Amino acid sequence: MFVLIRWLTVCLVISMVMKPLFPLRVMRPADGGFCVSLGLGSGILFFFVWFVCAVFHIPFNSVSCISIFAVFCTVILLFKGKRGDHTAMERVLQQQERKLFFAGFAIFSILLFVAFWVKGFKPIIDFQTEQYMDYGFMNAMYRQQRLPFEDMWFAGRPVNYYYLGQAVAVLFCRLSLTSPEYGYNLMLCTLFASLGLSVFVLVEAFLNSFPNMKKRFSVTGGVMASLMCTCGANGHWIIYGIFETLWNKLRGVTADKPYWFSYPTSFIGREPDSLDKGKHEFPSYTFLLGDLHAHVCNMLFTIAFMIFLIDYALSQPDRRKTAGDEMEDEDIYTFFRDVFDYRLVIMGLILGMFRGVNYWDFPIYYVVAGAVILFCDIKEKGFRIITVLNVLVKGLFIYLTGMLAMLPFSLNYMRPDSGLHLCDRHSPPDKFIIVWFVHIIIVLTLLIYIFVRVYRNRLKSGGNGFMKQELIIIAVSLCGLGLLFMPEIIYIKDIYGDAYQRYNTMFKLTYQGFILLSISSGICIGMLLNENVKGRRIGVALIKASGVLFGTMAILLSLYMGWSVKVWFGNILDPSLRKGISVDGFIKDDPGFLNIREAIDIINSDDDRLLHIVEEAGNSYKPEDRLSAFTGAATVAGWYVHEYVWRNDVEAIRERQGEVRYFYESGDTEYCLEFLEKYGIDYIYVGPPTVEKYEVNYEGFTSLGECIWSSDDGQYMLIRVD
Repeated sequence: MFVLIRWLTVCLVISMVMKPLFPLRVMRPADGGFCVSLGLGSGILFFFVWFVCAVFHIPFNSVSCISIFAVFCTVILLFKGKRGDHTAMERVLQQQERKLFFAGFAIFSILLFVAFWVKGFKPIIDFQTEQYMDYGFMNAMYRQQRLPFEDMWFAGRPVNYYYLGQAVAVLFCRLSLTSPEYGYNLMLCTLFASLGLSVFVLVEAFLNSFPNMKKRFSVTGGVMASLMCTCGANGHWIIYGIFETLWNKLRGVTADKPYWFSYPTSFIGREPDSLDKGKHEFPSYTFLLGDLHAHVCNMLFTIAFMIFLIDYALSQPDRRKTAGDEMEDEDIYTFFRDVFDYRLVIMGLILGMFRGVNYWDFPIYYVVAGAVILFCDIKEKGFRIITVLNVLVKGLFIYLTGMLAMLPFSLNYMRPDSGLHLCDRHSPPDKFIIVWFVHIIIVLTLLIYIFVRVYRNRLKSGGNGFMKQELIIIAVSLCGLGLLFMPEIIYIKDIYGDAYQRYNTMFKLTYQGFILLSISSGICIGMLLNENVKGRRIGVALIKASGVLFGTMAILLSLYMGWSVKVWFGNILDPSLRKGISVDGFIKDDPGFLNIREAIDIINSDDDRLLHIVEEAGNSYKPEDRLSAFTGAATVAGWYVHEYVWRNDVEAIRERQGEVRYFYESGDTEYCLEFLEKYGIDYIYVGPPTVEKYEVNYEGFTSLGECIWSSDDGQYMLIRVD
């Protein structure tokens, strides 16, 4: 519990200290800006910590992290001190905002505690997903105290993957004086709480920016969007998880197997199996499963970025003259003032950071930002060449800011993909509709509603057409729909071929599409419920009924979380079943770790920051290379497919795999000695996976060091190299 308190304290302090950097001019968030300050604040703080550690080779430890944070605190306090006195009205507004801020932190804490409680019933990490990789990244950074860190599955070489998401989790560990053993699951809980609150804040504040919006409907829209994002599944859950299950119960039919919570994530390509495997995950599933992967880590920043982006778009002045649509003259000073707005610098830094947190999110949210800014600038300044040029220059400025800021990462990162390709396989229409029908129906209704309302209420009466809020909705909704359909047209080729050629592209694009469309769905529900056009009682009733229907659908989607928690975590109301939040805690009780737990303790107690070990050269998604994953020590060759993906060099991986096999099987002491010297090995480990994988000949290496631990039968051992 003390670990949780320290962690929450860090979240609060980061938000309070960094808040002055992100003033919102139009949006009035219900949390007083807590989520924006936490998301963007931790992002900017981490950027400077990472930059200093990576460029100047400063140790990535608690001293450096706390020191850099202290510098931020000092600079911001000095900045606030020079702003002078505020008016009486400004002081009242600040007091109100401060109350909302702490209320937002309280709600965030409650959400985090709920996730903390539930996660405690299954805190373990699972080798069947990429949790070994995620946890290994954190342990390697924590042990080595350097960025970039040495790959724990390819000793002697720096990691070649976007690892900054896990590095952010380590930053929170450093600031809260917590180890990855607890920080891994605490970061997952933080992401759940942050997503749930920030989506609500975004939608509620955005709806409140509409004239004549009733508070109860903006709150309803925010709640629905939050439920869909954090607890909801896709349409597969409604069709098969709810309706089919109820139908079978009514008929007294027992299904061959109960509905499993992973079914909605892999429907395309299965049931029945086909040669075109698809993946369409969503946040609630990854929270349940426990993946602290790149696309999950980045959710701490993406929604805060969206709030900041929308506030920027809404706050741009309208340069149309009041007498008509003629534009005010725009001098060169105004042009460059728009382009070099400090808010664009912040957006550029955050978007640039996406390249190292989750590379896919960089082009996705760069396009979203471009669409929002373009639509709003055209509304403000008219469709002119100078307007388009202004937007292009803004886009270039944002891009260059992010690219230059992330040069230390980009220069050391080789992208493994091989370009865009046209799809020669496509999702069956019936399966595509089953998966996405809820989001598509709601968002298409929203777009139709906006266009009809604009035509009837404004264009026919000589009005100004679309409001900026409506243009933002259109931009976000079209981007979300595009992310669903894009994997049906193109895919980014990687090492996966044949049936899995679209797998990764569909996974990463539709994940963000799910979030954007859930946000649009909450906005749709709030707008429909708020409809109050006089003189059309039947029309208004139908519109409000649609809002109620869509709200019901959102609630049905969110029931997925309750079902899945029961299936995956068991009875969370029985405290006696709770195991705690420690990732390593289960090692003491799990028989599968009987012959590795002592080895883990020994290596974790070694004071050397960079250790090289040799263990079995494992395959991906297998219970292998556990010693390196649980200690952060670098092994010679780790999960095969992952290293192949990261380095796109199959021969290098195969060569090391062969060397490790020969080391264990040859019995050649001279070769084993050369192997140890080549890779600078500190420890030799022989565990159950090693014996299962190789015909181990102990004569080759047992004389090369001191056996500091062995099993009772002498089959498994840990040798400290002499």
